[in-house]
Amino acid sequence: MEPPYAPPPQPSPIEARPTGPVFPLTRNDYSLADLLSRASEAWSRDLGAWVLAMVLYMLIGVGVPMMLGFFTGLFSGLQGGGSDWSGVRIGLEALVQVAQLVLSAIFTLGFWAMALRGLHDQPARVGALFSQLSKIWKYILQSLVIVLGLFLIITPILLIIFLAFVGPVDRSTPMSEIWDSAGRPLAIAFALGAPVYIYAILGIVFAQVELAFNDDAGPIEAIIHSWRIARGKRWSILGVSFIAGLIMSGSLMLCGIGVLFGAPFATLLIGALYLALRQGADVPRANTATTLGRRY
Repeated sequence: MEPPYAPPPQPSPIEARPTGPVFPLTRNDYSLADLLSRASEAWSRDLGAWVLAMVLYMLIGVGVPMMLGFFTGLFSGLQGGGSDWSGVRIGLEALVQVAQLVLSAIFTLGFWAMALRGLHDQPARVGALFSQLSKIWKYILQSLVIVLGLFLIITPILLIIFLAFVGPVDRSTPMSEIWDSAGRPLAIAFALGAPVYIYAILGIVFAQVELAFNDDAGPIEAIIHSWRIARGKRWSILGVSFIAGLIMSGSLMLCGIGVLFGAPFATLLIGALYLALRQGADVPRANTATTLGRRY
């Protein structure tokens, strides 16, 4: 007698993706004291790793572009102002800009990865600083989109003011004359538009953090998610950002050495606010494989 037929097990059509532990604070249940407490705990637990990460940033993230800029200027000076070397000079300057953008992507996303790990009670090792290398292109594309958006918003305003208050100019027109004519209208336009600019900036303040935290978010998706996370919470974001700015400013006053300690704490404070506001926001659950899913 043959055994009854049993169909083979079918694989699940959707593979489970790592989501990591849940942050204890939510957008409806948090306070400044809670955020400061979470940031302080993560800061004190991994202070040595944070200081080392800041030193690496100073040596690589700041030092390398400075050296490239120095050698580019030295090369330009040695070659003189001849047109034969203008193309080479432009190429070197473009290389410096690309290097700065790539290093900015590595360290910005890396610092956020360290902060997000620490806020989830995971070790914020220096290795996490280089855990986001696969997202460099996302960071660069996102930065270009933001710059393009600002350009499309600001350029028409500048053009209208220029045409209305300055009029036609040529190469012989002194800059002081242009500024005397357009300076006051520009200041008034900036003052009137400041609330709109601040509102927009607060809406995209978490765009880079979302890139680091959520592997599934693309450059533009991260901006959209940031806007949804900030919805209805812009006053909180403004207040916490102001406190983080005070911490950074105070640390910079301590002969520059204080930034090794102040910058990590400010980063953790903003990261704690982001995680709290993300809990309950109208965004998909994050895939945190490269941030919380790795061990160091």
